[in-house]
Amino acid sequence: TKLTRNLGLAFAIPALTYAHKSSWLQQKSENNKDEDNNKDGEDADTLSGLQTFKKYVPSFLIAFIGMSTFRSCGDFYFGPETELYHSAMSFVGNDVSKYALGTAMAGVGLSTSASSLRGVGWRPFAVGGAGALVVGGTGFTVASLLL
Repeated sequence: TKLTRNLGLAFAIPALTYAHKSSWLQQKSENNKDEDNNKDGEDADTLSGLQTFKKYVPSFLIAFIGMSTFRSCGDFYFGPETELYHSAMSFVGNDVSKYALGTAMAGVGLSTSASSLRGVGWRPFAVGGAGALVVGGTGFTVASLLL
């Protein structure tokens, strides 16, 4: 179910990107009917197929689909009975993923400048804090009811 939902994102992300860009280009053309030149050089008719694909499909999405396919092929080929394959997948899923997630979060944190955070104001932080309180409160309530 989780893999199916995530694979649905493989279609939703490019579709939403294309829809957003199309509506943005339409608004831009309506606002600039008198101007014939395209200042940023991003006319959808002049891009080649590979450039258009790269523009609407992020590289992490290609990596996700590739790794999902790789894992599914391994499950199909080796099966659940193979002890070495099962232990390797358990190691990658449990141990390596913790360090990979920590590295990715550190990369995001290190690439964010404090001056850009000062410019957004307090409202996004209030919304994030409220969301964290709702999720934490719901988890605590459900755990209390189950115990």
